[in-house]
Amino acid sequence: MASRELRRTWASWRPWIFGTVTAALLAGTPTYAAAAELFPNKAPVSGGGAGAVCPPGHGGWLTPHSDLAFRSGPCHPPHHCPDGSPGCDGPGLPVTGAVTVIKEDENTGNPLAGAVFQMWEETNGIPGLQTTGADPDTDIGGSCTTGANGVCSRTEELGTYYWVETQAPPGYELPINPVFGPLTLSQENVEEGVTVVAENTPEADALKARHVVRTGPPALGASPDEKRTSAA
Repeated sequence: MASRELRRTWASWRPWIFGTVTAALLAGTPTYAAAAELFPNKAPVSGGGAGAVCPPGHGGWLTPHSDLAFRSGPCHPPHHCPDGSPGCDGPGLPVTGAVTVIKEDENTGNPLAGAVFQMWEETNGIPGLQTTGADPDTDIGGSCTTGANGVCSRTEELGTYYWVETQAPPGYELPINPVFGPLTLSQENVEEGVTVVAENTPEADALKARHVVRTGPPALGASPDEKRTSAA
């Protein structure tokens, strides 16, 4: 005969009839292995279908690190289970954070729209970004074009990333070194994410910097209308 015990709910403690799994459920902190043994990876109610198999890592009953906490429906993904959590044998959901580049005018600091970036992940163990060769790093997803706020951002798992500018905003020069990074997303900074500012020089300023103004008398051997030069 099933015994009457108390179960904690969101509102209060209420009587609950334990069945044949009473002893197993009273374990202090169930682990992934214990949960899998007690409750196979199947959904117990409609929606996933009675006995329907849930996707890998998705349980139908227990949350991975909550004692006696039951799911309200079938096939819910596991909660994040950080390394070192008591009673946690599995990784839970991956830890992710924002990896962001902000495109700005070099002179004014204003955000720039229309810059095109490609994200790369450090995967070959060689310091710095390698985009070619026998063992290059890995490009992530498609390209990203900055909007009016000048931002390109992706949510990624822990690791080291680079943003590579492949096209400058209209009216601006592409930087001599278009690689911005490395940006390392770690347990320590994952909440706020990692950000780099990428500045561009207006084409007019770049042209002015390269322009040579002719001043002074003609140089030896030069034509009469050619004069010595100095940078602007």
